[in-house]
Amino acid sequence: MLKIEQLTKSFFSLVALDGVDLVVPRGEILGVLGPNGAGKTTLFKVLSGSLVADHGRVQPLDNRPWPHIGYKPERLFFPPRMRVGQYLSLMASLCNLSGREAEKATTAVVEMTGLQDYLGKRLKDCSKGMRQRVSLAQALLNNPDLLILDEPTDGLDPLGQAELHAVLLNLNEMGKTILLSSHRLGEVTAVCTRIAILNHGRVIYQSSMAEALAERPQATIYVDKDLTPMTQLLHTLHPDISVEGQKLSLHRDATVIRRQILSILLAAGYDILQIERRRATLTEIYSEVLK
Repeated sequence: MLKIEQLTKSFFSLVALDGVDLVVPRGEILGVLGPNGAGKTTLFKVLSGSLVADHGRVQPLDNRPWPHIGYKPERLFFPPRMRVGQYLSLMASLCNLSGREAEKATTAVVEMTGLQDYLGKRLKDCSKGMRQRVSLAQALLNNPDLLILDEPTDGLDPLGQAELHAVLLNLNEMGKTILLSSHRLGEVTAVCTRIAILNHGRVIYQSSMAEALAERPQATIYVDKDLTPMTQLLHTLHPDISVEGQKLSLHRDATVIRRQILSILLAAGYDILQIERRRATLTEIYSEVLK
């Protein structure tokens, strides 16, 4: 969909984007993560055309036409006395939609975002979560190929988050590419097919979600007595082995020798009480990358 090369943006002495290189593949849901001030919002504003980069370029992949973009900023200010239905009709007209075309587009986005029962409600009376839905509906009005969503579930309760996740997955199944930022790592794991982590204006990690969660296998072995006497031997076998009381943890490549370790423990008189195998969570990956 898009290829971003050496994108740079500064605000006086503050460098918000510092040579960002990133690919947004067509048909994916790409989650952009990072601490506050990492450059996520600035990146989204540049991609949506709200800001102009100082250096670098953004271009479509494979010589395709520039995609239609729908952008939902983190904070969108609404005319407080206008009703939801009136506002969406106005936004449709600003998207160069008119008459039946505007009505059809408005009806479609209202159904997608679950706003059917709130069209007559004034925007000043809407909750923050409801305004998030209105923002998403607005971003969908021009039937975009690429949706750029800055913190789309901020302010939504757990049920509202789950409903919006279903909307995003449905939009992706319809062929839309989605670029979103979120501080909710569980949400990113559930929805996104790819991730990129920014820090200090640079992309420091990017991967498919499946590869990210598969590349850090872990195994935990529980035994019947203290493992402290075995610590030195186990560390000699592999540096990615950690010992804590009656628990032995194998990280990354150390999982390959788990059978050898089990044999050693049994020969040393330990009884194996339990073995757990799992993949690293996105929270663990995020914490490790930002160290």
